[in-house]
Amino acid sequence: METEPHHGDSAGSEATSMRIRSKFLIFLLAMVIIPLCALGLYAWRQTGHLGQDLAHAAAMALEKNASKELVQTADMLSEASADTLDLLETSLSLTVREAVQLLEAPPGALPSGPMILATEYDNPTFPPELLTDLPGTDVRATYDGLAFHLAPGLTPGAAAPQMRALSGMLPFYKTLFHRHKKLMLFGYVGLASGLHCAYPGHGGYPPGYDPRRRPWYQNAATSQGITWDIMTDAITRQVMATMALALRGKDGKVLGVAGCDIPMGALFPESDLSRTWTDRMRAMVVSFNRRDAQGRPELTVVASHDYAQKSLDWTAPVELERIESPDGEAVQAVVDALMAGKAGVRRLPYRGQDTLLAFAPIRAKELAVVLAAPRDVVVADAHRAGTRVLGAVSRMLGHIGWFVAAAVVVVAAISLPASGTIARPVMELAAAARKLAAGDFSARVTPCGQDEIGELGRSFNDMAPQLLERVKLKNDMALAMEVQQNLLPGRPPTVTGLDVSALSLYCDETGGDYFDFLEFSQDDAAHADVVVGDVTGHGVSAALFMATGRALLRGRAMDRPGPAALLTEVNNLLCQDTQMTGRFITLFFLRLDLAAKEVLWCRAGHDPGLLYDPATDRFDQLMGPGIPLGAMSGWEYEEQRRQWFAPGQVLVLYTDGIHEARGQSDGMYGKERMEEIIRREAAGPASAIVNALVADLREFKAGAHLEDDVTLVVIKATE
Repeated sequence: METEPHHGDSAGSEATSMRIRSKFLIFLLAMVIIPLCALGLYAWRQTGHLGQDLAHAAAMALEKNASKELVQTADMLSEASADTLDLLETSLSLTVREAVQLLEAPPGALPSGPMILATEYDNPTFPPELLTDLPGTDVRATYDGLAFHLAPGLTPGAAAPQMRALSGMLPFYKTLFHRHKKLMLFGYVGLASGLHCAYPGHGGYPPGYDPRRRPWYQNAATSQGITWDIMTDAITRQVMATMALALRGKDGKVLGVAGCDIPMGALFPESDLSRTWTDRMRAMVVSFNRRDAQGRPELTVVASHDYAQKSLDWTAPVELERIESPDGEAVQAVVDALMAGKAGVRRLPYRGQDTLLAFAPIRAKELAVVLAAPRDVVVADAHRAGTRVLGAVSRMLGHIGWFVAAAVVVVAAISLPASGTIARPVMELAAAARKLAAGDFSARVTPCGQDEIGELGRSFNDMAPQLLERVKLKNDMALAMEVQQNLLPGRPPTVTGLDVSALSLYCDETGGDYFDFLEFSQDDAAHADVVVGDVTGHGVSAALFMATGRALLRGRAMDRPGPAALLTEVNNLLCQDTQMTGRFITLFFLRLDLAAKEVLWCRAGHDPGLLYDPATDRFDQLMGPGIPLGAMSGWEYEEQRRQWFAPGQVLVLYTDGIHEARGQSDGMYGKERMEEIIRREAAGPASAIVNALVADLREFKAGAHLEDDVTLVVIKATE
């Protein structure tokens, strides 16, 4: 009777074992044969698509990396250009100040120096040994002298006093160009009389040259600040950026204009990183504050290496290029980003090519650095890689058929005995797992071998006691959370004329934030204490420390001492347990005394209370000195007091977990956002303000986990 069931169980187990072995054998064969056959068929039919997909993926990766590097390059160039422009503007401002001082100085105070007059028809007679070629031009000039030019109708005698005054500019220009010669080609001052003073000294003025008729003079003379113009230089016949600023006397009258000519290349660093990409890349400085005839913003190129060219007609205006594309929305997106002060990259058609356009605004200027890189150059390596992949795949196809046949024979030979070896410990593990699932944490298996199956058995045996510990820990944490929640007050205090609401959110099951309402009797409706605290850290240890502080506060508050005396005594008691541990509690203790019509508080290193008055739309903070509890023994805390709340005023006590919460962009929630919510919800009850702050915080976090505990207590004065 007993033997038959035993044999039946054995047979059933054997039948089960055979089924597992058969399934495992079929599984091994299928895992090898089916993928190989499918791979061979797929490879024969999809070789071309595979290469294209790989090339496309590589191109996208290269484009992504190139976009990042282009933006970084544009950022670096924008910083360098900003520094250059700041330096040039400072130099021009100093030039104006120096020129005005010389022009308004008494004749006896003027320095004496050499004056060289360059007329319309001859060159100044500088000594040949002082002349040198100006960089990038065929103009001969000297850095040891100034040149003066008289506009038509101005005689040397009439211009002599101003020439004598401006000759004092020579030491200033020498110092300026000695330090920054690479940034400026010419520095000059044009006066309202028609006198033109230039450095370095040179000749070559065209017939009829009058500085007052040049755009740089006219624009600066009618403007209050520094002006920029792109124009052809009358001496070198090169397109340059001209910066000018009006000279104004003490009476505000325009005495003239000071300016400087800046070669296009000076606005880009010598180590222009954009040139390391490709010769086909364009580096430009653009203005994004100009508008077209329809009033739409546009990108106007104000500096480019392409502008550095000879021009035969120095009087003709320079036609500025505009960055235009059939994809108008992409260009508008670039303008919008620059106006918002953001750098980025856009892909768009430009000059008939698919182009990556990287841009970065120049600091404190309505200008930006723009880099235009043809996309085909960026992804050229990806196309070459795709071609190589196609060739390699084609060569592999010839070997796949032989490999599939050999794999079938080998797998069939080793799968049958291997399936029996694997099936037995797997069945044992399954039986033990069923016991564990039923709650039998004593279930164990007998590990065999040093392979993965044996390691799985040993891991199973290690898992059971750890799982038991985790179940116990989970139960303990649930109990700790329940205990801590019970420590929080069940209801706010009942004080005539006040509406009170409070809430604590923990980032773990337990936390270190704490709020409490200390009412000395149920009948004392005119007197209550409100406490908000924050323990260093969070979790179980912070919760235990918080419970200790709560017990001390409640125990010492029975005698109704003042807030300062109470915190001083609790601090001394806490220090006996916290010395050398680094643990402490920040606390805000608020006493509401309706009978005395006043509010008392004491701060122990905690954030100040935030008081909002809707009548004046003003936020005040309940400040006060004090260090955290448990930080240092013997500290004497001080009380602060103010008159009772006016109807409608809202007081918010909080912990730093709310305003220091970080969003997905790593920015903080901040106190300004708190104030916006309080102002918006101030007309509602205290509970509505608490709920609105919590809802806005969760929206800011966008589902992310809280990094720290959050506690809010809102007290609103009613009629």
